[in-house]
Amino acid sequence: MATQPKRAGGGTLRRRLLFVHRWLGIILGVYFVMLGITGSLLVFAREIDRALNPELLTAPPAGEQQPLSAIVDTFRREYPDRPMSYVNYPLPPNGVFNIRSGPNQASQLYVYINPYTAEVIGDRTRIGSFYGFLMYLHFYLFLGQAGWTLNGWGALLLTVLFLVGVWLWWPTRRSGTAVWKGRLSVRTDAGKSRLLYDLHNVVGVYPLVFFLIFTLTTLVFAFPDASRRVLYALTSTPPDPVFRLDPEPGAERLPLDRLVAAADAAVDGRILRVSFPQTPDAPLRVRKEWDDWNRTRNRAMITVDPHTAEILDVYDSRKHESPGRLLVQWAIPLHFGIWGGLPTRILYFVLGLLPAVAFVTGFWRWRLRKQAERTHRGRIRGLGEPATTSGSRETGLG
Repeated sequence: MATQPKRAGGGTLRRRLLFVHRWLGIILGVYFVMLGITGSLLVFAREIDRALNPELLTAPPAGEQQPLSAIVDTFRREYPDRPMSYVNYPLPPNGVFNIRSGPNQASQLYVYINPYTAEVIGDRTRIGSFYGFLMYLHFYLFLGQAGWTLNGWGALLLTVLFLVGVWLWWPTRRSGTAVWKGRLSVRTDAGKSRLLYDLHNVVGVYPLVFFLIFTLTTLVFAFPDASRRVLYALTSTPPDPVFRLDPEPGAERLPLDRLVAAADAAVDGRILRVSFPQTPDAPLRVRKEWDDWNRTRNRAMITVDPHTAEILDVYDSRKHESPGRLLVQWAIPLHFGIWGGLPTRILYFVLGLLPAVAFVTGFWRWRLRKQAERTHRGRIRGLGEPATTSGSRETGLG
């Protein structure tokens, strides 16, 4: 293919951007590949985890389900020194209660309790499962909160990598149909270097929208407060309500089952999670969902005063009253592909493998060019002439 015309005044800029793209790709390559592969596995990690641990994660139906108070009493009896963060309710048809104990760290304890007998089935740490191990590696890099933040900065650098790559790939305004066709296809009859070049371009351009979704949603995870401020400002969404209770001295919390019943009556749906107050002035929160959750991602969050059972707030995403909050809510579904059923999940699984293809093709082609330059310099020296650097110019993603 003929060399594309130079952009006016763009020769130096292009060389600099190519340098940035190449070395960002080399430095971030292994990191990006790791995120992609772990992301692919996470698409189906819950199903894999349930298949590997059916005795821990499932319980055959046997009569009436025990109230939450009985589940909590069992936890407190068996783990008297452990705090409770929240409890996930059993998912139909044969799920179990899952109590999370401790902060969001590798040592966070997961306790599984039979919903019909209120007996402890077993426990494990956050990274003691296939799913938990992958999640902690993908989100925290095994570095705790520091890894969470580093992922945010990594997402910013990857965004720069993608956008610079597209700028390098984009044909000039005077380019014809043949140039566009060449940039969007893979030639298998033009040698190894051209094949690697085309593959690198294709896996970088076609899924670009999804790659940007991955990086932008990562920013929402890593910098939640800043992300909310930006999204809420862009959508004219008021700040989320913050509740700081002021109970009477010596006031006791009402029975847990009464609080949950009050939240359950506030809006329809099934209870998915109950988050316990971690401070004396904090409310209890109950999350509910509906049978179409895997398709619509709708959910409700009910905030309850634990001393009076008063409903302080009901957020129902079906009403679309808080567009900024809805955008934040969609970050996880968009990041992991859990919004369009099995076809979307398969697509996301494949997308997660593409960073490996992009890294290998880009690095391989760069090595071929370096080898060609060394061979060229060697031939020049053999002729007794001053060595010069090959004048060929890169086009495309690098």
